[in-house]
Amino acid sequence: MQVAVVISTWSGALPHRLLDLCESLNHYRPGIEYDLILCANGLDYVLPNPLRDRFAKLFVRENTGYNLAGWDYAWRHLPDYKHFLFLQHDCVVRKRGWLQDFVDCFVSIPNCGLVGENIDRFWDKSWSELCDPAAQRDPKKNCEVRQCAQWARFFREKLRDWKIPEGESARVVTTVVQFTSRQVLEEVGGYNFGNTKLEATAAEVAFSRKIAARGYALAQISRWRHSRIAHPQWPSDAPSARVWRSVKKRMRSFSRVSC
Repeated sequence: MQVAVVISTWSGALPHRLLDLCESLNHYRPGIEYDLILCANGLDYVLPNPLRDRFAKLFVRENTGYNLAGWDYAWRHLPDYKHFLFLQHDCVVRKRGWLQDFVDCFVSIPNCGLVGENIDRFWDKSWSELCDPAAQRDPKKNCEVRQCAQWARFFREKLRDWKIPEGESARVVTTVVQFTSRQVLEEVGGYNFGNTKLEATAAEVAFSRKIAARGYALAQISRWRHSRIAHPQWPSDAPSARVWRSVKKRMRSFSRVSC
């Protein structure tokens, strides 16, 4: 199986994030062979010296469209690969056999179109529930819920602009870690992307929605989010991870009291 692991970064990113990711890729055996690709957004991007010979290919492009545009650029310029694992540069691998697990999940689920580390539970609801106007008028609703209702309506508008069927829900595989195939990418026309952060988030939803509209399944690789590949924005919700965070919190608290 020809697999490309595609990392997207940008010229303003902290170099140690990419270094940490590459170190973790070296530390944990993937379980299957792959080629590592870097797509950098920003024509002034400079690759850290320790990684000069790490990548099979390095793409440097203009800094537009956020990570999704980088991923989209990469797969279109990699015609020899049939499957892709897309990563943000600030991810870190946490488990041996990480790539084999993504492949196994993708091929074992009937008609699977997209596998990720996290299907955001908040957005895995019907559009009518997410866009409920009462969420803005009800003073008992907090600001975050009202804001999300505004976002949901904006996402629906962008889906209509892009002529993407919205489906019954906003179920989305977050664009931090995603595994899919060239066949799926070609069928759906790759990624959409926007010029603002909100448009980029709408494009995140759009990618999942147009894959689902083709009858493909969206899957989270494990019951627990980020079980193979971690990300600072989405801490793992596995019981062992929650326990360890609680222990570290108590240790920090004890340390402050002791001082």
